[in-house]
Amino acid sequence: GKSYLEIAVPRIPLENQNKALRVWSACERHSLVSIGSNVCRVMSSAASQSDQLGLALIWSLQAKDLVSVTKISETILDNYIDTGGFSNLDFLDQLGNNKLLSNRLMFLGKYREFHNMIKSQQRKKAADLLVSLVESNLGPPRFQITLLLDSLPLINDAEEGSDSNGVVMDSRQSHVLLKALEDMQIKKLLKESDMQKVETIRLALVTNLASSFLNEPW
Repeated sequence: GKSYLEIAVPRIPLENQNKALRVWSACERHSLVSIGSNVCRVMSSAASQSDQLGLALIWSLQAKDLVSVTKISETILDNYIDTGGFSNLDFLDQLGNNKLLSNRLMFLGKYREFHNMIKSQQRKKAADLLVSLVESNLGPPRFQITLLLDSLPLINDAEEGSDSNGVVMDSRQSHVLLKALEDMQIKKLLKESDMQKVETIRLALVTNLASSFLNEPW
């Protein structure tokens, strides 16, 4: 009966993913909610320790462990800051509404969407999404400088589908990014090594702001 399963299931060694999935499925069938969640947490921890962060994230979502989901999402974003790239994030496409469970996970999904837009040359849509991410504050505060740096290739971009004279970001969007840059300085979120980047971003945004004013209707 259920009482026997509550004693026996936690003793089953979780030797691999397939066995863990079978144990978790059994817990789901027999309404062993807490034991099933513990299986997910154990597997998430093991995956994190072996740097399989996507797998760790999926197990944490199964456990509905939002603290762990947020922590793993931030680790993936921190790795991006350090390396300038993501490991395979295709699993995000399978999460559906689960991405809404955590602000950090939602941000991660949207940021990946931004990169996909860049790859497919949807420059204006990418710019709009980037500005909305800056405004949303869904990501870690330290990630704002990365978003601002991402704006540089989009500023004064002359790709097909952009606004007239190659301006992809309008004056309002330029103001939003300039304000975000100012806020980072006020809150002392920038490192000394970021200062040259800050001036590059500021100059580009101010230049874009002037171009935007010239092209927008009065």
